[in-house]
Amino acid sequence: MLYGITSAVAQSDHTVTITWSDGLRGTVDFLPVIDRGGWFTPLRDGDYFVATMRVLDGGAGLTWPEEIDYSTDFLRKLAFPNGLPDGDAPS
Repeated sequence: MLYGITSAVAQSDHTVTITWSDGLRGTVDFLPVIDRGGWFTPLRDGDYFVATMRVLDGGAGLTWPEEIDYSTDFLRKLAFPNGLPDGDAPS
């Protein structure tokens, strides 16, 4: 884990705004994952998505029930699929 999560705020539209330990902030849209169905189906309820999200110990990632876990590094890649925004690269 390069950067831990210091803050994560879930929204009922299935997005999560994440702040990493280097101060970088980005938003991840989980709806494409949820739309796969299966274990993800309960997360389709926006209130449940928000209420059950937790930051893993040490800021190592995010988790929901049924052991749906995402590492901080993977979430960072999802938030910035084309690389870090100009001027926001950590020093």
